[in-house]
Amino acid sequence: MGLRFRKSIRICKGMKLNFGKTGVGVSFGTRGLHYTVHSSGRRTTSVGIPGTGISYVSSSGGGRSKRSRAGAGIKAQRAIQVQQQKEEEYNRNEEEYNRNCEMVDDFNELLDMIRSIHEECSETIDWISLKNKPEPFNNMFPGPREEEALRSLHDAKPGFIGKLIPAAHNNKIKKLNDAVLAAREEDKQVYDDWENMKKLAIQVLSGEIDSYFYVVSEMHPFDEILDYGSDFNIGTDIPNILEVEFHAKTDKVVPNHVLEITKTGKLSSKKMTKTMHYDIAQDYICSCVLRTAREVFALLPIESIVIHVVDKVQPIIGDEYEDTVLSVLIDRKRFEQISFSGIDASDTIEIFKCNMNLKKTGGLKPVKRVEF
Repeated sequence: MGLRFRKSIRICKGMKLNFGKTGVGVSFGTRGLHYTVHSSGRRTTSVGIPGTGISYVSSSGGGRSKRSRAGAGIKAQRAIQVQQQKEEEYNRNEEEYNRNCEMVDDFNELLDMIRSIHEECSETIDWISLKNKPEPFNNMFPGPREEEALRSLHDAKPGFIGKLIPAAHNNKIKKLNDAVLAAREEDKQVYDDWENMKKLAIQVLSGEIDSYFYVVSEMHPFDEILDYGSDFNIGTDIPNILEVEFHAKTDKVVPNHVLEITKTGKLSSKKMTKTMHYDIAQDYICSCVLRTAREVFALLPIESIVIHVVDKVQPIIGDEYEDTVLSVLIDRKRFEQISFSGIDASDTIEIFKCNMNLKKTGGLKPVKRVEF
């Protein structure tokens, strides 16, 4: 609806021909009241003011409807685009959220790992069984592999091709002779291994200290703990007791930040509080101590192990330095009564003769080494 100016030509009484910018229309009606049909298909009812050329118009159909339909189509297309953009943004946010959750899960898994190193251990070596293990065969006679190879050589007879071409049979015999020599060497290796293991078992069970060091150097019991960046020194002057110095290097193992997911799904990295950091560091050190004791008791038939943990210490004044922060004497009998799954490593250490001094906001402080 609205006001407009127009030009018209009277064709006959009650009928006019109207001219406009968008086309031609025919009007029917009396003075002041008209009904117009436009060439575009638009139908208009007009109430005019006589003598002025000004009228009040109501229109329907024609081009206006087409434009309305076109406008509705554009609006629908824009609505679809907006919806697609929202869906794409939602998918991106969901992918980012999932990645952030995965990073937080990995971080928490790391914390669990460094607090539960003690839950795994190598198989126990039964030195008594190794000492009493019978010889694999009587080395005064050929071993089982050599005997089998000799039978194959003895049973070798020239076939049709061998009789026809003697060189082929001779080549086969040469290979069988070589197989006898190789089998003899395999038997010798098996017998030597048994003999050496029996000798080592006797030495270990008798408390020969050099045999302890040999076993540790050959079996590498601390490799998994070494993966965290720590170092070990071992020694002893007393049979049935092994002394271990463990360099913890908690500054390279224990993180100094915390990863979390915010309420909006974003990844947040915050500096870890001193209390939390030192608590994790203590658990890591104690867990390594328990794992070290488990590995040594599984490897050697000793009665006790003494473990000294060396780590960096930050004094109130001055530069940090390395010192003993934990020293513990662990006896096998009490140790083997522990169920290691799900225990608190720091609490477990304290059931043994132990020197450890943890300050909540200052970490582990230097202590004296236990006497044994």
